[in-house]
Amino acid sequence: MELEDREISGEPDEEPGEAPSPPPGFDAPSPTPSGPDSPPPPPPGLDVPDEESEEPASLQDSLAALSGAGDSQEADEIDWAEPESSVDSLDSEEDSPIADALSKAVVAPASSPHLRSAREVDAIPGDKLHATLSEVETSTLNPDGSIRRQTIEGELILRNASKKHRAWDIEVLLSSTSATDIGGRSISVRELEATEDTVIPYSASGPRMLVLKESIDTNPERDQEDSLSLVFSGEQQEIELQLEVENISPGPLLEVEVSRTFPDNFHIPDGPEYSVGDSSISWEIGRLNVGESRVLALSPRVTTGGVDKISAGVASANYTAEATVSRADFDRVSGSTLHMMRVDKVEDDRPGIWHCKSVFENRSSFVVTLSGVTVWQSGRENPILDISDLRQDVPPEGSWSSMEKRVEADSPSFTHEFRSSILPRVAVESRGSIDLKEQKLTVLDAVLLKQYDKSRIKSFVPSDIEATISIENNGSAPINVMRLLDDVPGIFDPPSQDDVSIEIGGTDLNEEQYLIEVINGIQLEERMISPDSEGHGLRITVGTSAPLGLQPGKTMVIRYPLHAPDPSPANELLAAPIRADFGSEKFGPVATRVVERPPQMRVVHRRRNVSTGKEVFPAGNAGRYEVLLMFENNSDSALDDLALHDVVPGTFSIEDSTVRSSIDGERDVRMKKEAAPEGTHTEWKIGRIERGERIEVTYEIQGDPESEYKVSDAQDFHGATFGAEVDEEPNLPEWVDPERVPELPRQPEPESEPEEPEPEGEEPQEEESQEGEPEPQE
Repeated sequence: MELEDREISGEPDEEPGEAPSPPPGFDAPSPTPSGPDSPPPPPPGLDVPDEESEEPASLQDSLAALSGAGDSQEADEIDWAEPESSVDSLDSEEDSPIADALSKAVVAPASSPHLRSAREVDAIPGDKLHATLSEVETSTLNPDGSIRRQTIEGELILRNASKKHRAWDIEVLLSSTSATDIGGRSISVRELEATEDTVIPYSASGPRMLVLKESIDTNPERDQEDSLSLVFSGEQQEIELQLEVENISPGPLLEVEVSRTFPDNFHIPDGPEYSVGDSSISWEIGRLNVGESRVLALSPRVTTGGVDKISAGVASANYTAEATVSRADFDRVSGSTLHMMRVDKVEDDRPGIWHCKSVFENRSSFVVTLSGVTVWQSGRENPILDISDLRQDVPPEGSWSSMEKRVEADSPSFTHEFRSSILPRVAVESRGSIDLKEQKLTVLDAVLLKQYDKSRIKSFVPSDIEATISIENNGSAPINVMRLLDDVPGIFDPPSQDDVSIEIGGTDLNEEQYLIEVINGIQLEERMISPDSEGHGLRITVGTSAPLGLQPGKTMVIRYPLHAPDPSPANELLAAPIRADFGSEKFGPVATRVVERPPQMRVVHRRRNVSTGKEVFPAGNAGRYEVLLMFENNSDSALDDLALHDVVPGTFSIEDSTVRSSIDGERDVRMKKEAAPEGTHTEWKIGRIERGERIEVTYEIQGDPESEYKVSDAQDFHGATFGAEVDEEPNLPEWVDPERVPELPRQPEPESEPEEPEPEGEEPQEEESQEGEPEPQE
């Protein structure tokens, strides 16, 4: 239907929005203001006529609401001035076209209709123009509540609720659209057929409605900074978890519900504020007012089944609101439909006197709201009626009419401007789903090893060894501080700090990064201790000036030398355990690891015990002699680098020699000869001689038979050289076998003191007097 259908006049050439200039001399009174929650009074000056109205019954019903305003005192304020004869005489043929043109009604859209609540509009019978702003927020937040990812999808929905009539010239004016991409405040829709709707999608970003936060503290005993690390253990560990929601929107939030999932290794206790399901909880809050925040505290218990990072579960929140997330809202909604305006003029019995009133007819199934009306009498500049805040609802197929007035004119004509709109039903809504980024709990664990480079040293012999400590981070949490308590057995002097080196990945740490303290007395070992002295303890703190930063999979190595100045043979078997306490966060939990197999050290009491001898005796022919050298090893172990020496007088020549062993028989050992002033030096390099082995070297010498030679002159033994004892087993590192650790010596029970004899002459107390009473103790 074209826009002309809304006009009363049948002239199609005039624009419906144009009104002729009102005649001069007509001043309209100021409109009476009214409250925003109640309809204003009827137009001033339009009284209800006393005689029975000739309007049909439907008009009677529609005017019933106006009957109470007929006695308003403001009715007399409108000046219906008597027109001058030159102006009122418009019944000539020349003036009739002008009069017809001035009788045309002008209809303008409502400039600022009052938007009522959906509940109020729904209570009015009839169809409405539905306008809805609907938004859906989907966000992912960081645990501290800051935005990680946000999407806001919105729709402007316009719907024609009528099943019979069209709506056209629909204008929507929005407010606060800066966060959206809807394209501006003003949106126009040309036409909506019956039951038709149109959807205008848009998106937004930035504003928020609900803030969800989560904090986890794995060491709640220390009421300081939160921590996210756990100690690898078979026992359950209690943590503290807090969920907080806060309404930061301009209106209340409804149907607020927070839920959180948990892994299987979390045990959730029951609580009055939430319900526990299958590995999840549900916290139903309901309404959350503006600026209000709520906190839920939980104390779940966690079991670490391994050293990998533990997923702590996901928290999410849902809400609804009668406002948009983007803060967009309706400022004005208007639309037009079928209606008509007319002027009823009834001439009085006396010619030149007319009873006139304006009528607005709603020809649709919509409820139409009149927001204002202006009436001009032809030939006058100022309107005779101007109401700008009427807000009168005209029901479907109903009408509204002004009050009847007496006008003196030969043929009066008027121009009307009715400002009207289909009654809009506006709704603003949003719903949101917020997820928190899942937090990960790290696990503290480490493998602690310690070794000495040898396992045996000799008694009463100064010895040097090297100690090596390695700590491998095999957990999933970085180790940032570590405290080591290391036992140094009593046979050793403690190392100086300059002798200690600490490295990670082949890079030495600066001395500012660690602190070494020497403590008198061993701190850990109780059984395998030294009788020489109480020993020492080393307290090594690594990560003093800055976090250590020992990442998972990395190893820290500590090395230092130890010197045993005079170990006694009473030290049969010594152990040197070590303990490590380490953590990831400043106020987080601390893991403790003790070396499972500490290194052991034995002091062996071994002494060399050898027998040597030499014998020279005649070999038969004159001047011929046989020489026998002997060396026997009676030590606790074999000896290395054995060599036998002898000196033959210069007047003798040396024949072949033979070397025999008591274990493996004749040996192939060459004799080495070297001339010297006192004779010929001979040497046999035997090498290793086993424990209990006897070596004999036999050789012959030949001299001048006429010369005088005493056998006793050749009896002098010129020596045997040999090296250190040979260990039967390699001197390699050894560790304490936990199954063979000696038990602590049992403390002797104190002997009971002998009872003192009773003094003679005193009678013993009767048993009856002592019955039931404890004996006093000194």
